[in-house]
Amino acid sequence: MCVYTSCGAFKLKKYNIKKLICNAIENRLVIKFKYDGEIRIIEPFVLGFHKDTGNLVLRSYRVGSYSKSDREPPWRLFDTNYILELEITTTRAQSNREYYNPNDKHMSEILCNV
Repeated sequence: MCVYTSCGAFKLKKYNIKKLICNAIENRLVIKFKYDGEIRIIEPFVLGFHKDTGNLVLRSYRVGSYSKSDREPPWRLFDTNYILELEITTTRAQSNREYYNPNDKHMSEILCNV
């Protein structure tokens, strides 16, 4: 089910992506989306505004799919401006991962976190 996309007839406003991602974080649900032309499957941990750009960003843990670097640990920071075809799955995310920091140093303001 596609719930957020920047192409096609169905496009949600930016405040809705905040609600969707925060809901997934609060309910510990895995998220699937397209980013840089590739499908990403992640556990969301922190949503907030980047300290340098002010863009809405998502700190997540990769649990499947494509990775440019394939480095460990699989922590990633995604700019939500480039997230397409966001899907909140029914798969449960883990509550904690090694190296998780709820006070993400790359964010000036945190909207929601685990």
